[in-house]
Amino acid sequence: MVITCLSLFLFSLLLSNIQCYDQDQKVINLQQPGLSEPSNSIFKDLILGELNFLHTSDTHGWYAGHLNNQDSFTGDWGDFISFSTHFQKLTNSLGLDVLLIDSGDKHDGNGLSDITIPNGIISTRIFNTQSYDLITLGNHELYNEDYSIQEFELSVNHFKDNYISTNVEFKDQESWINFGQKFKLFETKFQKKKILTFSFLFNFQKFNSRTRVIPIKEILKQDWFNELLLKHSNPKNDSDKLDLILIFGHIPITNHNHDDEDELLALHLHLRKFFPNLLIQYFGAHSHIRDFNQFDSKSSALQSGRYCETLGFLSINFTNYNSDKDSIFNRRYIDFNRESFKHHLNKISSFHDLDFNQLEFDTEKGLSISSYITHARSQLNLTFIYGNIPKNYMMYEYPLDHEQNLYNLLRSEVLPLLSYTNDQVANRIILINSGSIRYDLFRGNFTKDTEFIVSPFKNKWEFIKLPLNLALQIEPYLNRGDFILLNELQSQNYLKRNSQLQEFKSLGGKTCPIVNNPSLKKGYVTFDYLGCDGDDVNHNSIPFYPSPNVIQSLEINDEESQQIDFIVYDFVKPHIIAALNSLDPIGNYSNKDFKYYGNETTGDLLIKYVVENWS
Repeated sequence: MVITCLSLFLFSLLLSNIQCYDQDQKVINLQQPGLSEPSNSIFKDLILGELNFLHTSDTHGWYAGHLNNQDSFTGDWGDFISFSTHFQKLTNSLGLDVLLIDSGDKHDGNGLSDITIPNGIISTRIFNTQSYDLITLGNHELYNEDYSIQEFELSVNHFKDNYISTNVEFKDQESWINFGQKFKLFETKFQKKKILTFSFLFNFQKFNSRTRVIPIKEILKQDWFNELLLKHSNPKNDSDKLDLILIFGHIPITNHNHDDEDELLALHLHLRKFFPNLLIQYFGAHSHIRDFNQFDSKSSALQSGRYCETLGFLSINFTNYNSDKDSIFNRRYIDFNRESFKHHLNKISSFHDLDFNQLEFDTEKGLSISSYITHARSQLNLTFIYGNIPKNYMMYEYPLDHEQNLYNLLRSEVLPLLSYTNDQVANRIILINSGSIRYDLFRGNFTKDTEFIVSPFKNKWEFIKLPLNLALQIEPYLNRGDFILLNELQSQNYLKRNSQLQEFKSLGGKTCPIVNNPSLKKGYVTFDYLGCDGDDVNHNSIPFYPSPNVIQSLEINDEESQQIDFIVYDFVKPHIIAALNSLDPIGNYSNKDFKYYGNETTGDLLIKYVVENWS
């Protein structure tokens, strides 16, 4: 089969009217090759309201879906576009409004986004084919100048007034301008709800020189912000009267670390000074979990997971505003696959005597996007197979010493493959932090794509020569402390909310028991502020074992030597220096004590291991 869409696509920013054909001029159908949607799932349905939302967050380039052994997440971006198109049409026919929202982070995590130079040149265009009503950026759009320039030129210019970023600025030539719009005031099409919208990024300070992030606490002091709130809190005419304040952005909706800097709560308390009784809706991101929270009875917050595993749904029933019996807010975490998408469309249509035929799920635009993704992956060589993974290796599903624990595989088999500097065989410790590993390693083909999925980062190695007894204290020292940041928030506190622990959890007077039903598939069993009924599909619980902050490989090649080469990623080096100066106060360690060790990434080492053992 020859598909002739790539050249057309590269000259188009939207791809909205491009259609892919095989040699017989038939439209290529369905999701990515070799995948099938799940079947016979047990669903919990959606509850529509006057205002409804579909929400994505932390997609990180997963627009082809999950290709190995995860049928709950096999939907691709074309399937999502087909679903959202039908969902809006069906819901609008009832006179109800729908808004599509994304909360940022589109880079770093999948070959489709990470293999190109610059990163995201194709995946950003694929993402932008969705017709978002509100969109913003995440911290992964700010690490590198190329990412930020691309996001500004492609996404801000494409989404225009729908691209909101209240506290991020971009340097355009010599002038600082807002990264999109600071806010948006609009009225919904059908219910005529007046909404004032802001978008915030958390207090991220590792941005590049072309961008800057203004902390939320500083925005709360700015005149323009407070004058705008005051104007709408004391409306002089109906056009200034609000029905809802909508806050979305790249910021966790729950303060899992229980620290003093709860930015979202501070924002909420500030808004309540102006609007003590107005409905406020939040959409969050960044911590990669399904989550729901409420600051008070007239507000709610939804967070929709990561990696195109979840499509978040939330509805607001304004007629229940003064009711004690019915909920104002209803949430659901939709598994990202065609079975879930079709089920909810059929339910909505059957409940309301609307016309939706399951056989007509695929839209022309959705099909063309799915087809392009297939072809792009092939052209980018992401489908190249290095070997076959014999079984699943998981980050959290097994204890650290279990043979199927991914960190155990890395420390015992993969890290020792790092090439020696100048061919000198010496005692050495190779240390990485767990946050550098992005995803599980599932049974099936290990492709070029898999390298980016498991560990996409391109950090350099550096080393320092240390006394052996001092070097051996670093790993336990770091594992006793707080989590370590490596391009991604990695806190065991929030990860525990991502999977069921092997015990009962009490939350808001409800319990979430471990589910072990032979008729169900493994999946998320989410517990949040409202309890345990948020997932749209009933799943068996996934066991959870917390990972350490860091793992290391120890090689003793000279038992008589008391010296060792201590090797780390350059990004982790500040944590090592801090640990050394705490463990050895008279050492006065600094950057100058470290030397370059090489550029082999963890992904490179994984490929080396796969070729040697699984090919």
